[in-house]
Amino acid sequence: MRLGAGGRTGLPELHAALAGGGIALQPTYLASPYLASGALVAVLPEWQVPAITVYALYPSRRHLSPAVRALLDFLVERFRGVPW
Repeated sequence: MRLGAGGRTGLPELHAALAGGGIALQPTYLASPYLASGALVAVLPEWQVPAITVYALYPSRRHLSPAVRALLDFLVERFRGVPW
C-alpha cells in the first residue's frame, strides 16, 4: 500500500500503520502516544526529517486584526521547540 501525504493530515497513513499496513513517516506529535504505548515501533530512530519552515500568510501587518494576531501568537507558542 503506497500512500502519500499530499497536504493531508497524515491520519490515513497513521491508521494504516497501526493496522499493520507497513511503515509510515509521521510527525512526533501524532506518533508519540503510539510509540509510548508500543502500538508503533520506531524503525530508524536516528534518522531525522530535514527541517521545514512553516509560513502564515496574511495581507499586511498594518491593521492586523486581533484574531489574526492571536492566531499567529498561538501558533508560534504551540510549535516552538516541538520535534516533528
